[in-house]
Parts: sequence; structure tokens; C-alpha cells
Amino acid sequence: MVMVRCGSASALVAGTRGGERCVYPQRRSVAAGRCTAAVLLVAAVLGGGLFGGVFLAPAHAQTTNFPAPPNGTLSRSQGIDFVTIGQPGNSPWSGNGTLGDRAIGRGRVDYEYRIGRFEVTTAQWVEFMNAAYDRPANDQIPFMQLPGTWGAGGAAPTVPGGRRWSVPAGNEMRPVGNISWRMAAIYCNWLHNDKSLTRDAFLTGAYNVSTFGYTGPNGDQFTDQAARSPGAKYFIPTWDEWLKATHFDPNRLGTNQPGWWTYANMRETVTPIGLPPPFGTGEANAGSGSAGIPLGSYVNVMSPWGLYDTAGGMSEWTESIFFSSTLDNTRLWDGSAYDSTTQADWIATRGGDFPSFALGNYGFRIAAAIPSPSVGVAFMFIGGIAARRRRVTPSRGHNQP
Repeated sequence: MVMVRCGSASALVAGTRGGERCVYPQRRSVAAGRCTAAVLLVAAVLGGGLFGGVFLAPAHAQTTNFPAPPNGTLSRSQGIDFVTIGQPGNSPWSGNGTLGDRAIGRGRVDYEYRIGRFEVTTAQWVEFMNAAYDRPANDQIPFMQLPGTWGAGGAAPTVPGGRRWSVPAGNEMRPVGNISWRMAAIYCNWLHNDKSLTRDAFLTGAYNVSTFGYTGPNGDQFTDQAARSPGAKYFIPTWDEWLKATHFDPNRLGTNQPGWWTYANMRETVTPIGLPPPFGTGEANAGSGSAGIPLGSYVNVMSPWGLYDTAGGMSEWTESIFFSSTLDNTRLWDGSAYDSTTQADWIATRGGDFPSFALGNYGFRIAAAIPSPSVGVAFMFIGGIAARRRRVTPSRGHNQP
């Protein structure tokens, strides 16, 4: 079965493509944005959603000290919580006998890297949007779009012609949709350049924005830089990096006996949906139709490396490209979203779309390089100085499909 998406609703189309069990978004004309596949709407994700509308954030979503990850170590930089993914040279996914499994042989990563414990949050995205939009009208950053799925509200700009947003209390951890691949790449550039407000800080660093465009007879072949630049500090994870962080477990078969989980959240079956405790017994909001459940609300449900909301939240962009001789090349995304079935969390189920498309269920989880030892030494040195002061003055190579 192939799942396609149109707007914020999921839709099902019977059949397969090339024998592959794969999630594909609704195909659209770049010029007109018209849907080109016949669809059957899934009524369960329409209207108020399965959970009866917008979910009010519980206090623990922002205040809980989250459990330590089962594997990996935590670090924090640029206001983002990261988990280090170890086990370089891990064995790839070898399959479980399912026909059309395109994930076989994938998921091996030969180096350590870091990945966000959460998808990009409303608080993080507001900071980025304010930096990109609260500037003179003649200095706007290209390829940006306003999200409709997040927890922010309008605020007074600080410069003429600018735009600005703020986050109401309790909405800090709301997931963010309507993020195109290109917007995610620009966010990586901004972090790579230490959140500088200069124009170049948004346009270069991890990805060269000058390469973004379309070509070909139908104007539907994107020209965007294929992979991150050497030395990128923050980047969109490849599909292999994403698979390893969400499905590979260094202790799957016992202590120091690695293996793979077929579905998200260390499961061999789909993740049960429903409200999180204490309001319900669900383990994900996938298919609920409600994007209002804060990230991290399912406190005890995580990937083998401690990642939250790998099922539910938003479907997450990867850096990898789906190359096809019969279909348009697309950027891959993976994982179920608040308005899609948890069947999308099967390890080989994936989707793709044009890098400029920003549907309401498109988000991402940022990845990062391991800081060099010199950076760690510098932080230790600065931390030691701060500690002494407190005592005196009291007062967080890429494979392609």
C-alpha cells in the first residue's frame, strides 16, 4: 500500500510502486501545486481528531527532568538537547523477510554524530523565525515560509518592515510543521554560524542556498546542494543516520548484543496511539489529528538512543535523495506524524517530496557533528572559571538511496 498526503490530511491509494512498500506524498505540479493522484481520505484524521481537538499542554511537558537515554550520552548546544549516537560501523538492517524492503543494507554509520532528542520545537523555531523575519523588508531571507502548525503568536517587530513572534507559556515544546527541506537547511546554516544576524549566516555554512532552484523540461528537477558541506557543524541527518538513531539498538539482543527494532520506540508492532499519561495510556499522537500535544509528553516512550516522538509529532526530513528514473527525484522524509498512521513507522516505510514543499506535517530533527576536543576543553576551562567565581560571589560521507 502506498500512502500519499494532500495538505494536512492523509490519504491511501491501493498498490505499490516498483514492489516497494513506501510512503509517498501527494504529487503536485511545481507551477500550480495541483494534486495528481486519486485519493481516499481517512476520516479519522479530519475534524477535531481522534483526541477531540487541541490538547492542552500539561505542565510536565516543560518541567520534567526526562529520563536518561537507554544508550548514548546527552549534550546541549545552541539551546538544543542532543544525544550522541555511538557504535561506529554498526551492522545495517538485514531485513525480516518482508518483500519490497528498501531499508535492507541501510542504517550503517561509520562515525559518531549527534542528533536532537526532540524535533525542532516552537521555542527554537520562533527564535529562528524572528532572526530571519525581524529585519528590513529589503533584507528578507529567501525560501522562508510562515508555519501554520506551531504554538507561537504574533508580536511587535523591532525594525520597520519586520515581523516577529512570541511563545505563550506552555507552548514552548509544541511541534512545528510547514517546514520545507530548504527552511531546515537554512536553519542549519544559522546554527553553524552561531546564530549570527548577518545575511550570509543564513545563506552559507552547511548548505549553499545559491544552489536552491529547479530545472528540467517541466521545471521539477531540483538543483539544491545534494549533501552538507565538509565541516558542517549542524545538518539535516541522512536517512542512514536517521534510521540508526531511531531503530538500531546496541543492546537489542542483550548486553552488548546489537540489533534492530522493526518499528519506532523499541517495538516490533505499531506504537499504540492515544493521550499521554495521566490523561490516557497512549504512546504516540500519530493519527490523532491533533498537533497540540507537546513534544516529550510520552515521557517513558523513546528510541533506543533516547529520542522522543519518532512516532507522531511531525514527519521528519532527511538529507538523502530518492533517485528515480520514472518519478521525480525527491528529498526523503521518515516517521509518522500527528495526522498519519503509525504504519508509517515500519523501518522501511519512507516518503519524499520536493525540497520547497512545506506541508503542515513536515518537520525535522536536527543533527550535529561531534565537537572537537579543543571545544570541549574550552568549555571545561570556562566552566571552571565560572565555578570559581560562584564560590566568590554567590548569586542544555553519506549514502544515498
